[in-house]
Amino acid sequence: MFTKEDILKKLNSDNYYIDLNALDTFIKEWQIDAIYENMEGVEFFDETSIVKIKKGISLKSQGYNKEQISYRIHKAMKDVEKDEQSNQVAVAPEQNVVPEVRNVPLNMTSQAIDMLASAVSAKIAEDIKSHISNSEFAESLMEAGSYKKDNEMLSQKVDELLNDNRKLAKRIEQLENDRRSFWKKLFG
Repeated sequence: MFTKEDILKKLNSDNYYIDLNALDTFIKEWQIDAIYENMEGVEFFDETSIVKIKKGISLKSQGYNKEQISYRIHKAMKDVEKDEQSNQVAVAPEQNVVPEVRNVPLNMTSQAIDMLASAVSAKIAEDIKSHISNSEFAESLMEAGSYKKDNEMLSQKVDELLNDNRKLAKRIEQLENDRRSFWKKLFG
């Protein structure tokens, strides 16, 4: 997938020298649609869009007007798709392809799919993050965390008290034994 800036770089490397304003105009006049637009409004285009723009620039240099250019670049792409479909139909019996699937043209590149998947996962993660931060769920977690800390501290104090009670019980037992032995010696 390509942003408009990426398309300009690609066009310049192929000796098509235009600026961003001209590119915007061509995209609008020739009705070249972006395949994806992210939350910030950045549009992404595929390889087919670049091919259409190159073809449009070539036709424009030959004197065609915007309606003729738009018609020709879209017709040319439909012809390419029909050729691809007829090739798929011809190959389908050899590969045992299900007939309902063989007529589906694939217009997205793997790069476009990766970028789209990435954007969708980022959007889902952002939605989950905002939901958690804007809900009582986060407060419940924080409260549970503080309760857990309080419970741990209380548990430690109870353990300390139990240990002190054991020590006191041993000391009392020792004192009782000492008292008995004292009374035995005294009254003995």
